[in-house]
Amino acid sequence: PLDCTECHDAEPHGVAALDHHTARIDCTVCHIPAFARSDATDMRRDWSTPKYHEEADKYSATITFGENVTPVYAWFNGDTRLMKMGDEVERNDDGTITIMAPQGSKKDKKAKIHAFKLHEGVLPLMTDKDWLIPIAVDEFFIDGDIEKAVAEGAAAAYGVHHPEYEWVETRRYMGIYHQVQPADQALTCLDCHREGGRMNWKELGYKKDPLLDAMN
Repeated sequence: PLDCTECHDAEPHGVAALDHHTARIDCTVCHIPAFARSDATDMRRDWSTPKYHEEADKYSATITFGENVTPVYAWFNGDTRLMKMGDEVERNDDGTITIMAPQGSKKDKKAKIHAFKLHEGVLPLMTDKDWLIPIAVDEFFIDGDIEKAVAEGAAAAYGVHHPEYEWVETRRYMGIYHQVQPADQALTCLDCHREGGRMNWKELGYKKDPLLDAMN
């Protein structure tokens, strides 16, 4: 995607309080307050529960859609960690597995807070290896036999023909660059800097709302 600064400079607001934010806050945070504003978007795919679509006469994962979705926020320095086939998975504290994650932190001077779509899934995990199994979808779309699709995926990827597996919750962070809103529809200060605002400051590495620290 185009970078915002290809059309305007890095401090375009003409207001010091706003231009100060651009050093650590990406434009997407304030100018994409929600996504899928008019058309629903795929937010979750549960492959463990095949769903038949009569009109199309085919199967798919059970897909959950969302409209007018509030993004999640994370530090991003331009690098992404991608879990590849054959990588032993790492579980989050809540037991989920992140298969694609932005890299960066508050201490990383190259990183800014960005807006993301957090997409969830339910995928098969080979229990003895802790490897995610790719699903062979071509025949699955026709017959809906998910066990066969998992077995064929394991055989193709790993040469394992009778895998023992479990279904696990996964997540991936996806960049958002569309539906950018003009200034009069962007976030305002109190969307983030108030009790119950949309930013989870502790998850982002702050002890509390940084505006409160500045005021003190």
